[in-house]
Amino acid sequence: MAATEPRQWEIHLPMPSKRVFATPVILNDKLYVIGGCDMRGKPLANFEMYDLKANTWTALPGIPTKRAGAAAVAVGKKIIVLGGVSETQKPLDSVEIFDTDTNEWTVGESMRESLLGVPATVHDGNVIVVGGMAADGNPRNYFMSYDVEKNVWKSLPPMPTERYATFSFLIDNQLYVIGGRQGKLPVDVFEKFDFSSNEWETLPNIPSKRVFAMYVTDDMHIFSVGGLNQKAEDGFSNILECYNIVENSWVTCPPMPTKRGDFAIGMIAGKIVCAGGFGNLGRPLSVVECYDPTSGTWSTLSDIPSSHSSCAYTMYDGRLYIIGGLSLQELFSSFPSFLDGCHNIMGPN
Repeated sequence: MAATEPRQWEIHLPMPSKRVFATPVILNDKLYVIGGCDMRGKPLANFEMYDLKANTWTALPGIPTKRAGAAAVAVGKKIIVLGGVSETQKPLDSVEIFDTDTNEWTVGESMRESLLGVPATVHDGNVIVVGGMAADGNPRNYFMSYDVEKNVWKSLPPMPTERYATFSFLIDNQLYVIGGRQGKLPVDVFEKFDFSSNEWETLPNIPSKRVFAMYVTDDMHIFSVGGLNQKAEDGFSNILECYNIVENSWVTCPPMPTKRGDFAIGMIAGKIVCAGGFGNLGRPLSVVECYDPTSGTWSTLSDIPSSHSSCAYTMYDGRLYIIGGLSLQELFSSFPSFLDGCHNIMGPN
């Protein structure tokens, strides 16, 4: 195993609230975890902050609107939370803003329509939102920009294909929007918006359709990994497909050793790390596997100390953080982060 290969898990203090489908945001060396669902599937208002330097959790004022699966980003010293699923299991249009200086929430201008399954990114200090599923169960092709300082939404050229639950990546002033769903069916659509020309472009489709596939980028490639096959009876997939941004083409890479979906994914030391998820045995997984794009090979790393699916995850400072999630019928508040260049595995809490 190469010295630069990630290989150690570090256990942090447990999150105060056990939950799934929470939303993580990192700002100024602090990890904020927003909303989610409790063990009964009810959306939460819980809002907690983990200080990555001090290794401490702090309970903050709860978000005004209980929600799960929300989109959230940081702009300046503010955290903007939008959309998601409400207590009535319907999409939300509400926008709520937390000021990390005053520790107070304010209400922003609502989105054009109540939406769930929307990704959010930041471009030129504005929040960018694409697609989403509305209250009627149908996908939308919205492309909207929210000016945090002016508290104003602006409609941008609509996305060519209506869909929700997509992944989006902002690379070189271009927004790549990949995959997603229409109803319960996966879509293989891949489109990008060029902020310079103000135009959409249709890119080559993802080679295979899957639900709950995961995506990650190294800013030169976009990788599509795992997920549930379009025919659900075929179970989970282990496929790995790679899109080359310069060549505008897809190639199929060696498959991931473990078939799964709904896992945590990140790029560490130039390698793809896939952790946990849900597999064909019908339970959350703890297995961790690593793909090296240079050699085209997979390796198995140390298991997550606790199996995880439906967890929140995020990358920061070269580390993959996994927060909460579901493990064998139990909600977890354990909080491991995947490290680079260490040599042992710390025990679980």
